Amino acid sequence: MSSYTRFGLVLGALALTACSGLLDVKSPDVINPKDLQNADGAVAAYNGAIGDFAFSNDGDNGGTEGQILVSGVMTDEYIDVETFPTRIEYDSRAISERNGTLTAVYFNLHKARVALEGAASALQQYADTAKGKIGEMLALSGFTYVYFAENYCSAVPFSARQPDGSIAYGTPLSTTQILDLAISRFDSTLGMTADPSIVRLASVGKGRALLDKGDFAGANAAVAGVTTGAYQTAHSTSTNRQWNGVFVFNNQAPLGTARFGVSNSEGTNGLNFRTAGDPRVTTALRKYTSATSPVTVAGSVEARLIRAEVALNAGTSSAGIDSLNALRADTANNGRFTLTALTDPGTAAGRQDLLFRERAFWLFATGHRLGDLRRLARAPYSRAVNTIYPIGPYPKGTVYGSNTELPVPFDERNNPNFTGCDATTP
Repeated sequence: MSSYTRFGLVLGALALTACSGLLDVKSPDVINPKDLQNADGAVAAYNGAIGDFAFSNDGDNGGTEGQILVSGVMTDEYIDVETFPTRIEYDSRAISERNGTLTAVYFNLHKARVALEGAASALQQYADTAKGKIGEMLALSGFTYVYFAENYCSAVPFSARQPDGSIAYGTPLSTTQILDLAISRFDSTLGMTADPSIVRLASVGKGRALLDKGDFAGANAAVAGVTTGAYQTAHSTSTNRQWNGVFVFNNQAPLGTARFGVSNSEGTNGLNFRTAGDPRVTTALRKYTSATSPVTVAGSVEARLIRAEVALNAGTSSAGIDSLNALRADTANNGRFTLTALTDPGTAAGRQDLLFRERAFWLFATGHRLGDLRRLARAPYSRAVNTIYPIGPYPKGTVYGSNTELPVPFDERNNPNFTGCDATTP
């Protein structure tokens, strides 16, 4: 049995309506737990977990946004273009713990975590030869921890359903502790399978988590062998839950709900995503052209950006700029973009600006921007928050607030170990 979780989590996740909420996975169908206790059931759990992960990260057909959207709207990637008050809250960085929209998004990520770790355990128990699938589940669970670490305040608890049906309430973990959990999942994947696509997924995930910790040497080592390609979530229009929510929320009816739009120089500090004329970001979201467009979780483009950042921080500025330019010139492997070469700004601060701008454009609409803004506020960059996030008058008649990340929702206070957290400290 896996040391990460128990197969009972899969069974419990299908029926729970516990007070903690995070283990509550609602299904329109009634599934007999005994039907899952075999190899076919383990594969079914695997397929369901992939769906839960995609839903938690990418959103759906206009009902619920995922991590990509809420983190992007809170930063300078997107702006809210309707009047829904809970969305205005996180767009303006003035967020209540009782924000209903964010509560659903938070618990959806926990549900995906539980489903992924449960599926990994089920596969190990009933289909142990499926090493690629087991590694995939562990790697994707690692990404759920990365999202918790990057997008939420530094006190996220992780609870678990016990075999006897009780809940083991988790204690709040710091950002660093959460990143360590992510790294352990990625390491387990790398020790589990040699499948190139899963190795790439875990390697880039590990590099991302180490970069979040400020471990540049470790991040560089993690992505050193990453091969060309990307791991993507798939989408279809078979059910509302399977639509690409990033596309839906950013497009007009009948194709979408037009809740958000690409932002432009938002709140003084925001980048000019909409008017830059950059082919990596357009108002039509070239990256997501339909409700069935795949969404990149991790890939070789990000690995190359990590290596460029490591070079810049190692004092080899020319190597860092050269790495960025090599990526821009590599049309065959960068998403078929043709981009002119960058000029070295000549100063450390200018190179940092250039690096994070390149990351913002390459990784636009993939859920990286909030983590990057928080990193800019921490060592070794240590920039003032009011020089990073949107500030000043908010377009809908208020002012931007002080949130630097998403709060853990009020409903988590049903966990007696959780008493709240500070969502204003990056």
